[in-house]
Amino acid sequence: MDESQPLMSTNVGAQYIREKGQLLLIGTCMMERYPEIVEEFAQRDEGYAVLHICLEESHVNQAGFKIASFVRYSQLKRIVVLSVDGSPHCVQLHFITEDVKRHFIPELEVEHYVVEHGKVHEISPKAVKRGRHLSKIQKMLDSKGNHFG
Repeated sequence: MDESQPLMSTNVGAQYIREKGQLLLIGTCMMERYPEIVEEFAQRDEGYAVLHICLEESHVNQAGFKIASFVRYSQLKRIVVLSVDGSPHCVQLHFITEDVKRHFIPELEVEHYVVEHGKVHEISPKAVKRGRHLSKIQKMLDSKGNHFG
């Protein structure tokens, strides 16, 4: 795998990203915590350009603008978002990528994955959307009698 580059300081028209045509967007901590998972994802589907961001350090709105700019300038067809599960910061990466697709680039293919205790879980766009609406989650939990801590 080529080295992961920081999202916010990488040029949106970078040649290596244009050549790949698809982006693996990861939370910065993924490289330290789960490098083998990042490597495996980076090699899928003929390879991805890999960019990382920590939303503890950057504002989600800046990241969203940068992601949308990458898609347009580098003519990306697909983004795979990979982060740790349970992070209030990383979950925003999933939210903002879905927002970019929904509001600006509906033809963009987006996949979501999270890692919990070393295990990868695929997350549907519907689950990402639902995760933004706490009242809907509460209603779903109440109606099913499910309660978790």
